[in-house]
Amino acid sequence: MRSNPYLISLFPFLFWLCTPTSFSLPENPYAHWAKENVGLKSTNLPPLKETWNTRVYPLDSKRLDTLIAINAIDEITDIPKPTKDLSPWKVDLNQIFRSMPKELNALTNSLVYGIYFVTDLGSTGLTGIVRNDEGKPIGGIIFLDSNLLMDGCNDWATKKEATAFLTSKEHSIQVHLDDSNSKLITLRFIILHELGHIVSIVQGQAPDFSETHRDFRKFPLYDGIWWSETYSPYEATFFTERNKIKFYQRSPTLFLFPDGKLIYKKLTNTGFVSLYAATNADDTYAEAFAQYAHVYLYKNEYKVVLTSHGNSETLLRDPIRKEGGRRFRETFQSIFAKQNL
Repeated sequence: MRSNPYLISLFPFLFWLCTPTSFSLPENPYAHWAKENVGLKSTNLPPLKETWNTRVYPLDSKRLDTLIAINAIDEITDIPKPTKDLSPWKVDLNQIFRSMPKELNALTNSLVYGIYFVTDLGSTGLTGIVRNDEGKPIGGIIFLDSNLLMDGCNDWATKKEATAFLTSKEHSIQVHLDDSNSKLITLRFIILHELGHIVSIVQGQAPDFSETHRDFRKFPLYDGIWWSETYSPYEATFFTERNKIKFYQRSPTLFLFPDGKLIYKKLTNTGFVSLYAATNADDTYAEAFAQYAHVYLYKNEYKVVLTSHGNSETLLRDPIRKEGGRRFRETFQSIFAKQNL
């Protein structure tokens, strides 16, 4: 069925009618870490040189302390360890660099201060914002868990998507990123996602991670989509299920069918370009950035397929091209246009 772009324009009015009776911005538990952590100071990092793919560094004591500190905030007990052999990852990054569109390479060169491959990270990827002596965000460093980057892109994305739902013998979900199902695209997509986090802060398009209370209502990109990092006004109207979407759960509460099918249908009338983008405001931007690069710059597709009793149905296809992705799409078009000047 053809989507109706006019539904989008009606949402702000509906939000005004259905706003929560009381709302207060939650305290940001990462504020001090983002602002003061020694491992994120530019003076404690190698200067930007050559190209981003050459900035692969072994995990040192300062960056280990950075990870231990944020894991403590997240109540993750894992102690990250350095990946022993960085040579195959350097080869992969070199290959990604050589095939990367020039405007994307230019942006990555200017923002990524280092990439650290580790194990026991507690997640697939993590970004820290790099600050200068005045505390201004100027770039970022990316941590990647090498043990979690071994699946092909379709397998990785599908496994991740499935963690939001109860397992079922009759129903399954598949995410398709590329016919090759290449592990290299897994690594590339995750780097693009983490780069999106860096871009959003350095470009001032989202509230800084160092703010004690992050108010997304002040930023045009999030108008009508997010108020805080975790509260969306969609929840007060047509998308009451949004706050039930959680990934990597041991005991999911959502059924893939009919709950999941309904949720994917609702995504098409939102600013969320993926299911993961609906989990919090920062990942809304990062997912949109990664999908924009994947779909527009690399000419790939982003497709989610539901299979029920042997019958398959495409639930999402390139949401970044749809009306819900328009404001992010136009933002990224502007960013990359500046890289070509």
